[in-house]
Amino acid sequence: MNNIKEQLEFKATMEVNKSLNYLDLTISRNINKIELSVYRKPTNANITIQYTSDHLWDHKKAAFTHYINGALTLPITEQARTQEWENICNIA
Repeated sequence: MNNIKEQLEFKATMEVNKSLNYLDLTISRNINKIELSVYRKPTNANITIQYTSDHLWDHKKAAFTHYINGALTLPITEQARTQEWENICNIA
């Protein structure tokens, strides 16, 4: 696949502690099931456009729309969903 287009580079990711990060999810293997939770890169600063800035209102609420939509629609565990709501509130 890496020969198709030189601007794209696909790399294999190895599982660490029975977990694998893929896109915005952490996939964890337990004894009898797979659990999903929200993944954010370690460099994520958990900030959005300030409320008092002169940006358009739609731009300000876009990040929260994304976060809330993910919390409601991703197939994550209830514990992960609760943690995500706490993260959203802290960012706000």
